[in-house]
Amino acid sequence: MTTIQRSTGDYYNDGQDADRWLIEDEDGIVAGLWVNLDTREVMQIEVRADRQREGLATALWNAATRISTVLHAPASHRTPEGDAFAQSVGGDSVPCTFGCCTDDEE
Repeated sequence: MTTIQRSTGDYYNDGQDADRWLIEDEDGIVAGLWVNLDTREVMQIEVRADRQREGLATALWNAATRISTVLHAPASHRTPEGDAFAQSVGGDSVPCTFGCCTDDEE
């Protein structure tokens, strides 16, 4: 059974709190999802290399979205892996506020 833990704090030392969902095992953190508390934007999602392709990132996403709004970054701001994840789980994206995206890139 996979246990997902949730906590809130300033994980980036930038003065902004984030929600954090984690899955751990005997070797440490297996997977983590960090979401900005103000914008609800995914700041980071990672799965340890030896545990990828087990559905852990999706499990974190599902746990987070069951209790709160979670939004993806605009498409042009995502890594290829982040974009694949966003396409896989679905969901809305935050609008680009930097003026660098066209409407079809958001």
